[in-house]
Amino acid sequence: MTSWLGAMVSGDGNTVCRLMSTGGKAIPSIPGAAAACGKKITPMLDQLKELGAAFKGLQITGATVKGDTATFDSVTTEPALAADVVRSFKAVRIGGKWYVTQG
Repeated sequence: MTSWLGAMVSGDGNTVCRLMSTGGKAIPSIPGAAAACGKKITPMLDQLKELGAAFKGLQITGATVKGDTATFDSVTTEPALAADVVRSFKAVRIGGKWYVTQG
C-alpha cells in the first residue's frame, strides 16, 4: 500500500497499475492491461503531484490481514491524511505478492 500510494502522489501511473489487481487477477498478469492502465491513469495523477511533498516519508501501520486479504480500516498513517485515502482500499495476495484493489 505504501508503494502504491507513493507512486500515486509522484504521478507514476505505470507503477500504480503494476501494484493493482482486478477481478482476483494481478493487472500485470493480464496481457496489455498494465500498459493500458498506465497510459490512462498517468494524466489523472498529474493533479496529485502537488501532494507528493505532503506524503514524503509515508508510513502505514495496522493493516488487518486475514489469509490473502488485507484491509486498512484501522490503520495509522504518517502523514495522518493518508489514512483517509487507504481506508477505502484493500489488498489481496496473489502468487505471494500483494496488490491493491478496491474495497
